Amino acid sequence: MLAGLDPAVGGIAVTVVDGGPRLRLDNATDRTVEVLPPEGRERGQEPVVPPGSSAAWTDPRLAEPAAGAATAWEVPLLVGGERVLVRGDRVWPPPPAPAPWWALTAAAALGTFCLGGTAALRRRDDEPGARAAELGVAAVAVVVVAAHAVHVLGAALVLDVPVSVGAVLGAAGIGVACWVLGLVGAGLVAARNGLGPACCAAAGALAALLTAFDTTGFHRAVLAFGWSFDLDRITTVVAFGGGLGLLVTGWAALSQPSPAAEATDQPSS
Repeated sequence: MLAGLDPAVGGIAVTVVDGGPRLRLDNATDRTVEVLPPEGRERGQEPVVPPGSSAAWTDPRLAEPAAGAATAWEVPLLVGGERVLVRGDRVWPPPPAPAPWWALTAAAALGTFCLGGTAALRRRDDEPGARAAELGVAAVAVVVVAAHAVHVLGAALVLDVPVSVGAVLGAAGIGVACWVLGLVGAGLVAARNGLGPACCAAAGALAALLTAFDTTGFHRAVLAFGWSFDLDRITTVVAFGGGLGLLVTGWAALSQPSPAAEATDQPSS
């Protein structure tokens, strides 16, 4: 866990990368920043970071301490010749209770499915409320896309490279297709296009697939996420649980014939 700079220096940001013994230094000052090696050792991976540049390195001072040793760590810097200490601690928070997170995930999936099933059944029977339920499904698709985007952006904050459009898109990977499908699907539902539920279902399937492994965060104390770890777990609940619900919802919607189709199938008298 990073405590900060002593003394504080505006324009210098230090990030713990992936929750491990790696650090990234972003230098937005007009001075060169030199990372000093451990006392008594020659320079190894410790970088010299020019103004406007960034660098990442593995630092042995962040490794697990020996039994009984202090958990605090310090990494000295020279900022334009001024000595500055990066301070941190190896104490991890307690692991979360996984059961509530799994319960929320199941509720998100079931709630989305119930909403989508209601939309499909009412649309088939041409009942009032079908339109509202369909728009509810479209809103869920937008929320799932937003949750996955926050999930990706938070992960991009702790990469070896500073946050940029390229870094976020690289971290998202095929998740970009999920974002496009979800937003397009919601738009098609709003426009009363029959392809809308299918697009929302495809977005949900991708979101669930891409975040399935991230449900291990329900059991882990430290996550590779730049904001609150609970926020990361919430985005996983919404993206995975809501994504599964959208997938099943799309299947239910596509399996129900529209009123127009049923009317066509009726024999004429």
